[in-house]
Amino acid sequence: MATVLDIGLLKTFDVIFPFILVWALTFAILQKTKVSGGSPGINGIISAAVAFMILLSRNVVEMINFMIPWFAVAIIFFVLLLLIFMMFGLKESDLASAAKDKGVYWTLIGVGLIIAIAAFGNVFGQSFLEAGGAVQQSSVNATGGTTTSANFEKNITGTLFHPKVIGMIVLFIIAIFAVALLTQG
Repeated sequence: MATVLDIGLLKTFDVIFPFILVWALTFAILQKTKVSGGSPGINGIISAAVAFMILLSRNVVEMINFMIPWFAVAIIFFVLLLLIFMMFGLKESDLASAAKDKGVYWTLIGVGLIIAIAAFGNVFGQSFLEAGGAVQQSSVNATGGTTTSANFEKNITGTLFHPKVIGMIVLFIIAIFAVALLTQG
């Protein structure tokens, strides 16, 4: 049954979006660095070759298809955050000085790494779990500990939401803020 929000047709083009993204990023990097002399024609050919090589690996295409929506959501979030700050009086000069701050760079790199690690786990996690040897079917024990299961997603969820892991994350956040606030001049 066809609906207004049926996006099943986009699955047909799941190799086109990664191709365009890889081509554009490679072309932009080559144009900026002028590694090949800065010729747009040569850079376009090199970018097309790299994009076609990316299409040879189905796993890389799946990783890129997983990352594209998450990066789009992150970009939209950061743009809306900037708009909110500008609505409350942030000037463009303040924005330019904040963009030069190393904390902003590390935040963006951290978000990118989290998305890349999540994509890697989504694509390769189950196959690594099955290739790891004999997998035992078990369940969560009485103390709330996680046990081995044949489902990668269930293992990750059980580990990340275990009370000890959540407590460790809270302690790390407190330590990060304590160090950051104590070391300011």
